[in-house]
Amino acid sequence: MKCNITRPAAGLTLIELLIAVALLALLTVMAYRGIDSMSRTSQHSLAEGDRWQAVALFFERFANDVAQPARRPVRDGNGDAKPLPEWWGRQLTGAAINDAAAAQLEFSRKSPAGRDEIRLGYRLRAGKVELLIWNVLDRAPSSQPEVYVLLEDVSSLNFRYLDASGQWQDVWPVAGSVEALPRAVAVEMDLGNGVKLHRVFALPS
Repeated sequence: MKCNITRPAAGLTLIELLIAVALLALLTVMAYRGIDSMSRTSQHSLAEGDRWQAVALFFERFANDVAQPARRPVRDGNGDAKPLPEWWGRQLTGAAINDAAAAQLEFSRKSPAGRDEIRLGYRLRAGKVELLIWNVLDRAPSSQPEVYVLLEDVSSLNFRYLDASGQWQDVWPVAGSVEALPRAVAVEMDLGNGVKLHRVFALPS
């Protein structure tokens, strides 16, 4: 007489199933974190790329502007007998800090043939580097510039000016000097996080 022994059907036990589910959940979490980290890194890289592109465009624009100075003082529209110099660099202090038409660097710029010369200004306000454009040189009392943001999240911006004796000046014109234009202008910019930039641009003689 044969004795038939029934074997249990092959398959996963409950414990094995729970372990498999736990491992799958762990792998899913690890994969999600990896993808999220890659996504954040990619976004950061794109943001940094855009920022440096904006910095490069700023310096390109600035270099083009200062390479075409116009030797033309302007009337400021406030009734002052003395016109504004063709090249005017200053530190913004006091009421000038909140003056919508005040710039750290302001100068007359040549325009293409057939168009009037314009007046440009550069400044740092509330962490933004701004370009100011007066479409006419001589201002009326109510004249206000058009303002364009060129860079954001900038900690500091300073301009310095090279005189004929090879000395760097913090303001322009230099008191007692007859020089209308500096020989060069230096731009010192702090982008934060320890990133500081320094560029020097020669002006035409």
